[in-house]
Amino acid sequence: MTNPILGFFRTIGLFVAGRVKYHTGSKGQVLTMDDGKKFTVFRHVVIRPGKNAPEPQAVFVVRFRPKKMSVRANIRFSLLPMMIFMGFSGFRSKYWAVDYETGLCQGLYEWQTAADAENYSRSVAMRFMAKRSDPVSVEWRIVEKGKDKKSLFELKDK
Repeated sequence: MTNPILGFFRTIGLFVAGRVKYHTGSKGQVLTMDDGKKFTVFRHVVIRPGKNAPEPQAVFVVRFRPKKMSVRANIRFSLLPMMIFMGFSGFRSKYWAVDYETGLCQGLYEWQTAADAENYSRSVAMRFMAKRSDPVSVEWRIVEKGKDKKSLFELKDK
């Protein structure tokens, strides 16, 4: 389910149910990725799973450089699309991060299944992000959790 209208209403339901958790302790931490690139976390949100929910099985990694928008403006703007995709089927968490020197942004989304991550890659949210970005900067991949998450990135205090 990646319908933006249903996603929005499901996101509201998650807030009302108290299942949305902001991890403020992650803000300012540095993500060192498996390719050596470093990004500073500016937001981290987790959806509290229902009872007996299995661990997320996939991470969707996306990088992009917004065009016609400063890093600060993009950070503020990023609050809007989250109100849609947090309600998509299988969404579990996201780190928002940026390389302040280059303006390159990165999102690390945990999804319940690789199929959920693949669905997100074709969603209106991804198409919208790609349209407002420098086209050559947009890249994404799906990493299945069978591959140890720690090998994908390391998170450290600044």
